[in-house]
Amino acid sequence: MLTSPSYQAYKALFDSQYNDLCNYAFSFLKDDAAAEDVVQETFIRLWEKHRELINIPNIKAYLFRAVRNNSISVLRRQTTEEAGNKGFEWIMEHAEDPDAREVENSRPYYEQLIYEAIANLPPQCKEVFTCCRLQGMTHQQTATKLGLSAKTVENYMGRALKLLRKYLQQYGLPAAIFFLLKLF
Repeated sequence: MLTSPSYQAYKALFDSQYNDLCNYAFSFLKDDAAAEDVVQETFIRLWEKHRELINIPNIKAYLFRAVRNNSISVLRRQTTEEAGNKGFEWIMEHAEDPDAREVENSRPYYEQLIYEAIANLPPQCKEVFTCCRLQGMTHQQTATKLGLSAKTVENYMGRALKLLRKYLQQYGLPAAIFFLLKLF
C-alpha cells in the first residue's frame, strides 16, 4: 500500500515492482523495449495521480492491471497501424480493376476530402475526434483534457465516425480509407 506521496515511497515501489511489471508487459508485447516503455509510462502516470491513489489497499494489483491495460492499448495501436500499412499495399497489389491503382495517385484528393469531413463535424465531435485520432490520445486522456466522462468521449467518437463515413460515402469513398491513408 502506498501510504505517503513521498518520493522515497514511490522509488521503493518502483524498485520492488519494476522487473516483475516489465516481465508481465513482455508477456503481452514480446518486445523488451516496448515492455519497459509501458512500465515506465505506467509509473509516470502513477506519480502524476499519486495523491488520488494514496491508501489503495493493493497497489501491486493496481499496477499490474494498469500495465496489462497499457500493453493492450499498445497492441491495438500496432494492429491498427499494421492494418493500415498492409491494407493499402494489398489493395494496390491485388486490385482486379486496373483503375484502382489510380487511388494511389488520388491520395491528396482523398486527404482533402477527409479534412473537409472533419471540418464539417459539430464542434464537440470535432474536438474529441482531433484529440483521439489526430493527437493519439486515449478516450480517458481526452475526457480529462476536455472535462468530460470517458463514456461521453466514446459517444462523441462514435457520432464523429458515423458522420465522417456518411460524408465520405457521398464521394464514393469507402470508410476504410482512414486506415489506407495512414492519417488516423
